[in-house]
Amino acid sequence: MAISKKNKNRVTINGIEYLWWVFDEYDQTEFDGIQIKVVCSDQTHFFKYGLQERESNRKVVLALRDYAKLVHLSSPPKFENEDGIITKSGIIRLIKWCKNEGHQIQYALDGKNNGLTNEQQEALLEELQKRIN
Repeated sequence: MAISKKNKNRVTINGIEYLWWVFDEYDQTEFDGIQIKVVCSDQTHFFKYGLQERESNRKVVLALRDYAKLVHLSSPPKFENEDGIITKSGIIRLIKWCKNEGHQIQYALDGKNNGLTNEQQEALLEELQKRIN
């Protein structure tokens, strides 16, 4: 199913277009409150980030289209500005940060298996990063 581009922001990185938007939601997602969703235009993967999270709770979710595989990456930098507003440059930094190596994994899910060993979590992250690069 296609994602409507209406009321979505666009950013292109290395020839790949991403659509992103801000929304406010509770009890339905990994974050409560104001958050960002960044979806690759071919819908193969997406990123989620909670705005105005405390540093100790801050994370980024990197997932495949239907949540079949996902990782929660801990301790990202703050991507919003000092006023708590995310801009296009913050979205670019978020996507590029996810593509880098050396992340701490807070949680990982491969299919219905969430009891992954550290090695399996690292392998899953590597697989996801290959897909997004």
